Amino acid sequence: MTATAATSSAPLLNGQAIGIAYHAIAAVRDRLLAASGLTFHQSVALNAVADGLDRAGAVARMVASLKVGEPEALALLDELADAGLIDGPRMSVTDKGVSLQRGFTDAVAGLTERLYGELSATEREIAARALAHVTARANAELAAQ
Repeated sequence: MTATAATSSAPLLNGQAIGIAYHAIAAVRDRLLAASGLTFHQSVALNAVADGLDRAGAVARMVASLKVGEPEALALLDELADAGLIDGPRMSVTDKGVSLQRGFTDAVAGLTERLYGELSATEREIAARALAHVTARANAELAAQ
């Protein structure tokens, strides 16, 4: 190891650093979600419906982003319908669902600003590209198995 590498104060981007950041952010996010009564997976399902996706599109988004199977994704939609947050047959968000989703989205926007607000646009772009690259590679690993 060179002296420069040993004394560098720049953090390394590796799986542990990403995992630690993920868990810290998830813990804060889950506190925000606790007020809504939703789980993170349910919030992703609600966002999919709020984005106007049909049933198949919402399921595909959840399978891809949450790494769950189709039965679990369908169960999430059923949970939202049972809670009165979506109209399952029409795949539309109810007034109750809109209110809940809007409140959570606004809370996450505030959290995002508090966490990332002091980073420059360039730093955000670099981080986003790096995470997108790592995600694509991880998805390729999953697909190969």
